[in-house]
Amino acid sequence: MNLKEKIDHHSSQIDSISETILSQMKAGASNWEMPWHKGIPEAWNPVTGKFYGGNNLLVLWNECQKNDYPTNHWATFKQWQRARSGSKVRKGEKGTLIMFAIPRAAFVRKKGKKIEQLNFEFINKEEKEKAKKNFYFRYFWVFNVAQIDGYDLSQSSLFDQMATDLGRLKTFVGKTEAPIKTGGDRAFYSIVEDFIQMPEMARFKSYNGEATRTLNYYSTLLHEIIHWTGHKDRCKRQFGWKFGDNAYAFEELVAELGGAILTTQFNSQPMPRNDHAVYLNSWLKVLENDFSYFTEALELARASIYWLYQKTDILPFDLKPQYGREFSEERVKNWEVLA
Repeated sequence: MNLKEKIDHHSSQIDSISETILSQMKAGASNWEMPWHKGIPEAWNPVTGKFYGGNNLLVLWNECQKNDYPTNHWATFKQWQRARSGSKVRKGEKGTLIMFAIPRAAFVRKKGKKIEQLNFEFINKEEKEKAKKNFYFRYFWVFNVAQIDGYDLSQSSLFDQMATDLGRLKTFVGKTEAPIKTGGDRAFYSIVEDFIQMPEMARFKSYNGEATRTLNYYSTLLHEIIHWTGHKDRCKRQFGWKFGDNAYAFEELVAELGGAILTTQFNSQPMPRNDHAVYLNSWLKVLENDFSYFTEALELARASIYWLYQKTDILPFDLKPQYGREFSEERVKNWEVLA
């Protein structure tokens, strides 16, 4: 496959995914079952220790759903070969195409050493066009760990063997140092007073008979913690927040995606919140006009999660540097126009 074919193939993957997500959102108004509620964690490379982001995350997440892969771990052919002695891509397996934008400065050498630079994820074609002066675009075929022979999956679990331990989730929440008040009949984050309000755990119910009230409670709490990270002293995402307005609807999408990703990292499935269905029409109006807002919300959510990983030091491996997408007031103003 030549470069043009790779570019076209990668673009068609994104277009197909956007159509799938939009169709699922349209169909989910009655029962609020969105594609990100499937319990698939953030895509991760167990060889480099880095998370995949942007459109790459959407592509790999989609491939996990399509192929029923149980684990969202990916690496290139050569990376799997050097990951562990004897590990290799199974004969006949097909790779998934992803794209990286690598700063040109990364290719400048000083004293024979390559300067460390971060990979950068673009959310739309306009960003990519503007960045051509400063970035090289490289396409790679990656393979899921389910396509690999000779690799012991148990050794590459994100949270090691404690992944399903509720105690680790409680430890994570405590280490965030988020102020949490208990009481009342609804969960929310107070922007003005900078605290999270949570009802008593006994008020939460199981979801479709599958999840305990405890998991439902923590799924909701992680959503509110993502809101909490938006404060000006943390991830600086507070612009035009007023409950029920269009700017707040964008923030709700950020928290919806961030809470879902965080929940799955603890081997739990995020619980759909019926009150979020009220935002569905607003989201659809915008995303049908400009789906890049979905990727942008996803990247802002990932920036919050990265901040929380740094704050809590919860990962069992060294956290690799990650580009943190900055919040754009101009983009949110345009979201309000589209909505």
